[in-house]
Amino acid sequence: MSFLVILIKYMPVIQMVVMLVNDTLYCFDVITVNFNYLTGNSLLTTVLLYACSSVFKFGNWYRQIVTANFVVMTIGQIDIHLRLPMTDFQLLLSYYIVCILFLFIIVINKFKSKESCI
Repeated sequence: MSFLVILIKYMPVIQMVVMLVNDTLYCFDVITVNFNYLTGNSLLTTVLLYACSSVFKFGNWYRQIVTANFVVMTIGQIDIHLRLPMTDFQLLLSYYIVCILFLFIIVINKFKSKESCI
């Protein structure tokens, strides 16, 4: 498998981990700079990752992780533009809840189908 395919395959997981670590450190004032731009979380990369999942025939788990990234990005954009009535910590908890929810969905689907997640 080429390096590009491996990078594309694990990019949604890397994006989610970097986003959660960055937002957690930012929420607790460990860092003051947003590093989410390093992994390229945007609508365009989300569309590209969905297209790559069809082209390279990645499993259903891949699209679910991309969808989780999209939901978290949407919550963040709604908060930026409409200022949701919640604290930064509550917003961070909503990100974790979305990630855990999608993780449970992926695990349940994994056990229902015998498809490999790697």
